[in-house]
Amino acid sequence: MSYDAVVVGAGPAGATAAKFLAEKNIRVLLLDKHSFPRDKPCGGGLPVRVLKRYPYLKNDGLIDSYSSSLCFHSSSLKYNINVKKNQPIIAMVLRNTFDAGLVNLATQSGAVFQGGKTGSHIKVGKDHAQIILNDGSTIDSSFIIAADGTWSAMAKQLGGIQKNLNLGVCIVEEYPVSTQVMDQFFGEQRCVHFYVNVYGLAGYGWVFPKKEHVNIGLGEFRHALNPETEKKNLKTLYQQFFKLLKEKQVIPETLQIHNPRGGLFPTVPIERTYGARTVLCGDAGGLTNPLTGEGIYTAMVSGEIASKVIIKALENNISNKRALSVYQREWMNDFGKDNKRFFRLSKGWKVDAEDFLRLIEKDKKIIDIALTVLLEPLELKKIRGKIIRHVFSAYAKDRLGLFDRLA
Repeated sequence: MSYDAVVVGAGPAGATAAKFLAEKNIRVLLLDKHSFPRDKPCGGGLPVRVLKRYPYLKNDGLIDSYSSSLCFHSSSLKYNINVKKNQPIIAMVLRNTFDAGLVNLATQSGAVFQGGKTGSHIKVGKDHAQIILNDGSTIDSSFIIAADGTWSAMAKQLGGIQKNLNLGVCIVEEYPVSTQVMDQFFGEQRCVHFYVNVYGLAGYGWVFPKKEHVNIGLGEFRHALNPETEKKNLKTLYQQFFKLLKEKQVIPETLQIHNPRGGLFPTVPIERTYGARTVLCGDAGGLTNPLTGEGIYTAMVSGEIASKVIIKALENNISNKRALSVYQREWMNDFGKDNKRFFRLSKGWKVDAEDFLRLIEKDKKIIDIALTVLLEPLELKKIRGKIIRHVFSAYAKDRLGLFDRLA
């Protein structure tokens, strides 16, 4: 059987690409090695700008809950920055429900989905591409979208191998909790907690409250590690972190660790995310926010962009690399430039942010401005100047205060 496009990997990137393709009456096959619903190690927090770009997510019941309150804790726990808004800041999802919902939207639009199947090899010819599946069968297609995750088999065949240094690592578990308990500990605003550089980690710990679940995890950014620093054992740190959360009464004393799972996420894009009749989306292309590790937004956007580029290529009957190179240019203009800026900022994870959080206490406007990146689909450069001015202002106030205390 032949298709106009085959999408390998049915996560947010692949399912979104398949949906947009199918809506234009493109014959598209969506493959995944798993059957759905399936779970994935993930915090499940989405910046609300995702919903502004893809409002259909709200209408199809894919959002579990919303949080309109955040609390940032310094490594010593001496400084705690509380932020409360009248509107949601982060939308929470359960990945098994969310991902299955995205696949369902794709099939409702006309895509064909096959679970338990994935690509093992690609052959690209002059007239078409052929994908060999894990069961030995073959499928012909005009184009192939590889969206099969961080260790993408498709990306490796295209020469896109991720270096270990360009990977972040996390450990996470999601716990079912009653609505009454969630209300008691996290309030109606479902306050999200971030523990910056907890236990000297080049990253952060999080507590994501949802409707009837609480997601607890730790994330480390390997590219920010000091070579001299001893590598952290995330499993041990997770146990310590869990104990700390109970001591601070952030989570119930009765909550118990069961089976936290580890995961990897890319922090640097593959050098070339396109080839002859092929494009790489989401984690397969290394398209994740390198400062936070959040990847659903960039996954969905890359899937959308890939679909539009392929639709245009089909309309013009063009399949060469040059035609698909537009894909890389488009995602770079959309979110790639910001990701470069975030990567430079993310190297700061190696430095304890204690002093920075102390400064923010003197000027919380810094956080308010920074949060607009979560709330609105705007570029970091548009608010960078405002943040820098407020940081310098807070620093000056801090120095003056120190001088007054010494006088």
